[in-house]
Amino acid sequence: MERTTTFLILAILVLKVYNNAHNRVSVATDTVANTKAVHPQSSIDPGSLFTLPDAEKILGEEAHLIDSSSKNKGEAGKYIDSVSITKKEASDYRCGFMANSKDEKTGKTGVVYFLFEQYPYVSSAKKVYSFYKSANKNATGFKELHDIGDEAWFGSNPLFVYVRKGNKIFLIKVNKMTSKTSATEFNLTAKKIAEAL
Repeated sequence: MERTTTFLILAILVLKVYNNAHNRVSVATDTVANTKAVHPQSSIDPGSLFTLPDAEKILGEEAHLIDSSSKNKGEAGKYIDSVSITKKEASDYRCGFMANSKDEKTGKTGVVYFLFEQYPYVSSAKKVYSFYKSANKNATGFKELHDIGDEAWFGSNPLFVYVRKGNKIFLIKVNKMTSKTSATEFNLTAKKIAEAL
């Protein structure tokens, strides 16, 4: 009887040690998996980030939608460059607005574009952000911004902002500036969008 009791106690101890070791392995595996944590798709409606009223404030006049499209994760993008494979990981939304009339002073019709991209990993968004920052560092009026998103840069001709916040990137670009274009509204809109992410 004493041997049976000793055997049962040893069996219970072995099972406890095994279960504890197995739990530690599971925790370690979960920790490793989370180092490249997938960010779930946000509940943000990309179409609500940049709207017709935002475009009209920037353009300084009434405008209308000229383009709107989206791409799901895994679909090929329009442009091929060294980050195309990474960009394929992202879902995106883009839109464009054009002023309803030509500016008499400049003879131009104002146009503003917006692009929003969401990546599964922060590291992917950082890679894309760094590529375009490096490619545009000689652009007219290029300047890094430190008061918007996690990192951002700005260009003045054309009026352009490129912002990364976590695993999301957005850009706003005024393609045709007129005498009515408002840089102040441009900056306020960019900050509003960054805060919403």
